[in-house]
Amino acid sequence: MTDERPQERRQRRPGAGAGRGRLPAAVLALAVAAGAARAQTADGGSALRLGLPSATTSAQRNTAPGAQGTTPTAPGRASGAPGALPAAGTPSVAGTPSGSRPRTPPQRRTRPPTTAIIRAVTQVPAESAALRTIVQVPVSGLPDIVASGAPLLRRRIDPLDPYGPVGIRVGNVVLYPALQQSVGYDTNPDRAATARSSVAFRTDGELRVLSDWPVHQLAGEMRIGYLDYPDNKAANRPDGDGSLRLRIDAARDTRFEVEGRYLITTQRTGSPDLNTAVRERPLVAAYGGTVGVVQDFNRLQVSLRGLVDRQTYEDAVQLNGVVVPQSDRNANQYGLRLRTGYELRPGLTPFVDVLLDTRIHDRAVDFSGFRRDSDGITARLGTTFRVSELLSGEVSGGVLSRSYVDPRLRTLTGPVVDGAVIWAATALTSLRVGASTGVAETIVPGASGILNRTAVAEVTHDLRRNLRLSLVGLAYENEYQGVSILERGYSAGLRLDYRLNRWLGLRASYTHERLKSTASFSNFVSDTFLVGVRVNP
Repeated sequence: MTDERPQERRQRRPGAGAGRGRLPAAVLALAVAAGAARAQTADGGSALRLGLPSATTSAQRNTAPGAQGTTPTAPGRASGAPGALPAAGTPSVAGTPSGSRPRTPPQRRTRPPTTAIIRAVTQVPAESAALRTIVQVPVSGLPDIVASGAPLLRRRIDPLDPYGPVGIRVGNVVLYPALQQSVGYDTNPDRAATARSSVAFRTDGELRVLSDWPVHQLAGEMRIGYLDYPDNKAANRPDGDGSLRLRIDAARDTRFEVEGRYLITTQRTGSPDLNTAVRERPLVAAYGGTVGVVQDFNRLQVSLRGLVDRQTYEDAVQLNGVVVPQSDRNANQYGLRLRTGYELRPGLTPFVDVLLDTRIHDRAVDFSGFRRDSDGITARLGTTFRVSELLSGEVSGGVLSRSYVDPRLRTLTGPVVDGAVIWAATALTSLRVGASTGVAETIVPGASGILNRTAVAEVTHDLRRNLRLSLVGLAYENEYQGVSILERGYSAGLRLDYRLNRWLGLRASYTHERLKSTASFSNFVSDTFLVGVRVNP
């Protein structure tokens, strides 16, 4: 009788669990499955192709209903056929190789809401205000703080803020208009030594522009306002300011910058330049533009800008009807600014800034017999910095010098301090401090110009998501070079903004102003209270 056991063994060998070959096959299956799991390759189902159970399948088989009666898959059987791996009751994962363990995707990390708020506060526009020419208007004192419709710290619109304005989209440009009407009381609308109080009505219109282009950028802020005093019509006055900036990205390291700007204000009747009673405050208008190019050479950045500005003064009319001409104060200013900076490390870029300018008046000789055309130079050393997302800014210092055509007017020189620092102390509180130095024109006989120094600080705190408290402090000094006139003043105020929804809000403000001057009848003290409605269509 022929021994069929070798033949039976040969027939059973392809099977995974017959006869005495069951133990070696199980050991081999575990080894192959372990290697396939470690490899995690697309064809890691080698155990399937060999007809051997994997470790993962065995575990699933032990937990699936009816797993005890499950038999191994025969060679060549398709994975979708009955009895194919994975076992019944095992969920299939798209893109997961057969016989391998499905990978659970990691959960997306979410940040707390405060992080988004902090980043929105500390984001600073790419173009610093220190790069733009400040139009110097020879007006003693500064515009009213309540005239500033927007806070100094201009936060970007947060899309997650349910009270933030959504704006009006015109193509790829978003417009953020705003209209505000306020009513209140002013103890000294004239800002004069003799106070004459009045009820105050104030109207403000604002417009912010921001492009949504893949390259280039258009951005700007514009404001115009009017103060009406029913009990003191001579103090009625408009005011406004704004700028529109266009950046053209010509190449990766080259860009062109164009800017237009304007400023509208009025003269204070008690100032040394207009120390007389008038029927209404004369208008002062300043407008101009800048065209420049910025080139990056690896870490070295060089920018060259040309500046053109013009300022005009309206004639004053005294109470007796006599006209006080001021056309001799109208002038044009032409300038060239060169700035070079080198990035030592990310967030720290020291720079050298030099400004050359000339001022040419419409009249070569003013009504007092002085030739006030002049040439000036301002040199500054400074740095831009960003310590973190919470602290950033720019500071600089240097000297300025302005020489006049008339030899009787001595050269004006002095130190220069400029800068602005933004600090997000917490997710709800932010602080901005700034300083600036400039030279303004004057027609006081014997005075070369006005050396103006200004320091400002603003603290904003969100009491609630839609309730913001702002504290503003400002100090300034006007030094008339060549004569013994010195003005020192300060203002302090608080503002409360309550937003009802995205387009409607309430605003209340209080401002205290004080000026002390060595000139006669120039001191003043005033308090202003305003409550209004703000609409963001």
